[in-house]
Amino acid sequence: MSDNIHIEVNHKVLVWARESLAINRNQAAEKTGVSVKRMAQLEDGEKPITLDELKEFSKAYKRTIATLLLKEPPKEKPLSKDRRTIDSKDLGNFHEKSIMAIRKARALSQSFFELKQEFGIEIPKFSFFASIKDQPQLVAIRLRQFLNLDELREIKNINHALEAYIEKVESLGVAVFQLGLTQDRLRGFSLTDEAIPIIGIKRGGEPATAKIFTLFHELGHIILNEGGLCDLSEKSTIEIEKWCNAFSAEVIIPSAEILQMNIVQEQKLAGNKIWRLKDLTTLGNYFHAGPLAILRSLLENKLTTAAFYNEKHQVWNKPSFGRSKTPEGRNLAKEAIQEKGRTYISLAFSAFDQNRIDLKDLSDFIGIKLSYISKTRQLLNG
Repeated sequence: MSDNIHIEVNHKVLVWARESLAINRNQAAEKTGVSVKRMAQLEDGEKPITLDELKEFSKAYKRTIATLLLKEPPKEKPLSKDRRTIDSKDLGNFHEKSIMAIRKARALSQSFFELKQEFGIEIPKFSFFASIKDQPQLVAIRLRQFLNLDELREIKNINHALEAYIEKVESLGVAVFQLGLTQDRLRGFSLTDEAIPIIGIKRGGEPATAKIFTLFHELGHIILNEGGLCDLSEKSTIEIEKWCNAFSAEVIIPSAEILQMNIVQEQKLAGNKIWRLKDLTTLGNYFHAGPLAILRSLLENKLTTAAFYNEKHQVWNKPSFGRSKTPEGRNLAKEAIQEKGRTYISLAFSAFDQNRIDLKDLSDFIGIKLSYISKTRQLLNG
């Protein structure tokens, strides 16, 4: 029987695989069904591992058996700096699901790079840099002009607007992925140590307006060449987080533009600093922003009071605000397009159509089962 077959492994690789998920021996024992005592024997090299145990370790650590059989622990790039606010739990430590999302983003970035190389598509080298000493508002104005973001104003559907903003950011030479960040209060992250800079955005539980803000917040990190794992809280005392928040706000809601809006002019003329949700929503629809972001911009321009803003922040910043009351069931094809982006998915289909990759390769690149490929193509072309 397989449980009697012993496999020669480097016990240091087993330790590395466990620690790469930031879990202790007790947690690993629970995941694998291997006792803590047995775990210690295996990790200390006192006992050989069985084939069945190796399979359980592979499943629990999300590592291939081939990886666990390496002669030495491989070197992996570290996580970006923890940029969360002090009220986040276990600062400096992350849940294994967050670590897996970052690991996935790195793998997707490599696949994206390979697909572009396969087609001989030149990958633009990111070159839009700034210093934290620069005023974020001025850098934002320069970026808007560089990307010609004004042309996106005509897009009314907020989800289509999000896709358009992502495509603009990707044109700078950045890979953008929407991933399942369900733990650690993370809303986004940025990685600057890959061939292509990476932005990760929380996929579920966030309105598109919040994702757009996260997109440009994380782009701010890349512009400063300082990646991070962020919750985007306004309470942050970290200078780089405040800079990225200010940068993102100005990219989405240019101060010079919002001050010229008729609604704003009328409120200013009347000396009224209390805003109706209806008016904030109207402004938000124009700027592709949520009402709270609009109100924050008005506060920065002294057109509302801190007390009124804080009151609305308590109500509108709750996790349920902006979510659908009747969420649809899982749509795996839709999730694949959201996660990897239309550019990535289109490249994968083009490679398949030109016989550069086979159907199994296409399934692997997109990350879905063969039975969902037709539906994914339909959604992509819809």
